[in-house]
Amino acid sequence: MTRVWRVVACVGLLAVIAVVQRVAPGPAEQYAPITTAGGLGSQVRTEEFVVRAERVAFARAVQFKDELGFVGEPMTTPGVWMVVWATAAATSEALRLQGVEVETAEGSVYAASDALGTLDKVELQPGMPVHGPLLFEVPPQAVAGVTLKVFTQGQRGLRWLGGGTSIDLGVKGTPAPAPALVIGGTREL
Repeated sequence: MTRVWRVVACVGLLAVIAVVQRVAPGPAEQYAPITTAGGLGSQVRTEEFVVRAERVAFARAVQFKDELGFVGEPMTTPGVWMVVWATAAATSEALRLQGVEVETAEGSVYAASDALGTLDKVELQPGMPVHGPLLFEVPPQAVAGVTLKVFTQGQRGLRWLGGGTSIDLGVKGTPAPAPALVIGGTREL
């Protein structure tokens, strides 16, 4: 009879091990960035930085205006430019928001443009908020339900265990883009 109980205990233990292996998170989930969620207009705080996405606009072309008021050449795209105006600040030490992207409802991810003069190119200091645009090239049909993702690391593999945000930008449907949009650079508040 003891032998039967040993066999039953072994089979039960194997079943528990199989269930735990299926339910336990994998390395990608265990080490994923610790994200804080928010919405358009809300201040989202992580351990390293705080950010607030304030408004969103769409355009076929964008132009940057410098501090002296001069407007640069228009930048066009085969899609649309999505401009997110945001305010951000570091919380304890200087940093740059190197991993800025938008994710569509379908899961496609678009990195921020490499254009200079945007919020993701500025070194943020603790307690000194900076306001400016974030610029993305996206297909017009992919903007509904888009979320803004902000991390301190640009490389996905380096984001593990760091902080990040997921901000619902509140975009419904496919908005009509403006023909052109003039954008000022960043400014300290």
